Amino acid sequence: MTHYMNMNLIITSLVMILISQLPFSSTVNPDKPTKSIIDRICHQTVNFNDCIMIVTSQLNSPHANIATITNVTTKRALTFATETLSQIQDYLLPNATDPDDKAVFSACEVAYKAVVSSLQSAYTSVNKRDYVSMKAQQNQALRYIDVCEKRTNFFRRTPIVAVNYYVRLMVKIASIAGQILAPCTTPSTSREQNNIL
Repeated sequence: MTHYMNMNLIITSLVMILISQLPFSSTVNPDKPTKSIIDRICHQTVNFNDCIMIVTSQLNSPHANIATITNVTTKRALTFATETLSQIQDYLLPNATDPDDKAVFSACEVAYKAVVSSLQSAYTSVNKRDYVSMKAQQNQALRYIDVCEKRTNFFRRTPIVAVNYYVRLMVKIASIAGQILAPCTTPSTSREQNNIL
């Protein structure tokens, strides 16, 4: 009984810490062209409203092109994944007393080391305007998040469930934005890309 009370306290504290790092208040009211790009990205995610709040809170001005949106969302995904890895290493693993929890947290630690590494590479690629590599690295990060998710029982109360959702959403937002920037193979898509930039 004490184990469950301690784990619930740890879970509640960690989820609050991690979610408090999320940008849930819009600091910018985007102009019409920027809102159109953001809507296009967010309609492809699992939660349109969360996506809108995440993207708009990262912008410094009402107008942003797709390159700026890709840059800020890639950076935010990296920051949150790094914070998640830190929480796993500093709080979840040291405080896990249940062998099942420990196994999940250990697997997720390995997975999130790979997520952070992939997102660091993706962010480097964004800054070099190598959007093809960036997209591949973001997709790789999503696969590593899957590794952690597959080890996690959705019905077992651990902070990993909520954290995976938000990390996945952030990486997916950056990946969709990157998809728009990546070189296209058809002339019509290339024209569409030029109109967005």
